[in-house]
Amino acid sequence: MIKVRLFCLLLAGLSPGCLTTSAVENPKLVVTIIVDQMRYDYLERSPDKFANEGFRLLTERGAFMTFARYNYVPTVTGPGHASYLSGSPPSVHGIIGNEWFDKRTGKDLYCCADTNVVAVGTTNKSAMSPRNFIGGTVADQMRLAFDSKVISVSMKDRGAIMPAGKKPKGCFWFETKSGNFITSTYYMTNLPAWVNEFNERKLPANYLGKTWERVLDSSVYQFADAEPGEGKLHGETNSVFNHKINTSTNGFDTVYPTPFGDEILTQFAIAAIDAEELGQGPQPDLLCISYSALDGIGHTFGPYSHEVQDETFRLDRQLEILFHHLDEKVGLANVDIVLTADHGIAPTPEFAKQMGLDAQRWDSGKFMTNLLTKLEQQFGAGKYFATMKIPYGDIFLNHDVLREKGLTTSMIAPVVREFALNTGLFMNCFTREQLLEGRAPGQIGRFYINGYNVERGADLMLVTKPFALAGTNKTGTTHGSPYAYDTRVPILFFGRQFKAGRYSDEFYITDIAATLCAALRIEEPPGSIGKPCLRILADQ
Repeated sequence: MIKVRLFCLLLAGLSPGCLTTSAVENPKLVVTIIVDQMRYDYLERSPDKFANEGFRLLTERGAFMTFARYNYVPTVTGPGHASYLSGSPPSVHGIIGNEWFDKRTGKDLYCCADTNVVAVGTTNKSAMSPRNFIGGTVADQMRLAFDSKVISVSMKDRGAIMPAGKKPKGCFWFETKSGNFITSTYYMTNLPAWVNEFNERKLPANYLGKTWERVLDSSVYQFADAEPGEGKLHGETNSVFNHKINTSTNGFDTVYPTPFGDEILTQFAIAAIDAEELGQGPQPDLLCISYSALDGIGHTFGPYSHEVQDETFRLDRQLEILFHHLDEKVGLANVDIVLTADHGIAPTPEFAKQMGLDAQRWDSGKFMTNLLTKLEQQFGAGKYFATMKIPYGDIFLNHDVLREKGLTTSMIAPVVREFALNTGLFMNCFTREQLLEGRAPGQIGRFYINGYNVERGADLMLVTKPFALAGTNKTGTTHGSPYAYDTRVPILFFGRQFKAGRYSDEFYITDIAATLCAALRIEEPPGSIGKPCLRILADQ
């Protein structure tokens, strides 16, 4: 019979190879999960301590991209959430930070700020939307191709808003002051009944006064419980386990940056799956989930702390709860899952020093004051900066003052570069012209080119040395750099569209959208620069 069919195909002019290609049926539901501040190495530290069907469901039965990285700076939450489902770097989607100096207004602009909308579900001011995001995401492409139902949830507004595209059915985030999940009039004028019902459960109140203990025996955790540079939770006097979740004058802001924030979000995601009947229609739907607790914990305690390790174990168990519910309601055979992170995190400078690494904290305000003094010595008194803030090393010049003095950026830049390099804190200084013309050298230069937006970018961008952290805090840590501790993240694909295995291919955050769209056989988002990894696709 097979020989007869092959003969007929040859007569029809078709290649026998056509017999080996068959489209894999699309899933009923796509679930994308982004974990705020999860480094790649967190999944490799103690994988045998994970639950059977949490992270291990993805690492053992999915396609695990083990050499996945961000290919731009700054590595922070807003751009990360904007990039992973758009396939675009900040140079395209325009989200150049969590906030940035708006050259048109002369004020700082939050990435999700929108004065044309108001909050829904609260009386507090919370005007948020995706209007500052340029382009579209996989969410938009799935709506165009399948009329998919899209729901996005997070503890952070930007965590829910950025991946969801321009017109999801629902986009909800946690408001710490009220302890409710809210949205804005950009999306709807009233919360759905199921969100109101969830808010009425008052889950956050259950965690006030609760004790956070290690979920595993202390011998499982690496390093000491209180390493140098670790901070403290609100109301505590030390950095060691056990921790008490104290009350706050600002509602529930002490709950969300703990593992209990993840528990709340998991229950909200489950409520969304049930109420919105995700995966129950003829089309594939999309659920975007952004877990935020790890970010708050990592900033306070650092990546090598017992707290971060415990949060990883606890998040693993929350994922198992979520995956079991998906299996019950939709069937895991009918679900595609993508998991990644929006950035990594640097070790605290104190811990890095203890490990023999060159690390230091530096005061960005003092640096800018001294830099201004240097420019005034060179060019005379004047307000040379449009803002004295330099988030991510961005320097915005005051062009009105430069014109008055007959100066240009090319005259100012060498002075700034020389001063910065002489401090010993920096390794380079790129100008706007260098970045626009693609003349920033090396891999780090390419990261800065990808992160530079023509409309919103700064005049000069300083590149700090590894392990150099800006700020006046004496404890804690942060992220945003082009270095591996900030750029290296896990990326995993699970579902019948993907071949299980560990893949060490060079893979960037901007490749996720292209790969997922190739699996679904739909067009990628308009600003995508990524390439699909074809060898992980089941139908290739």
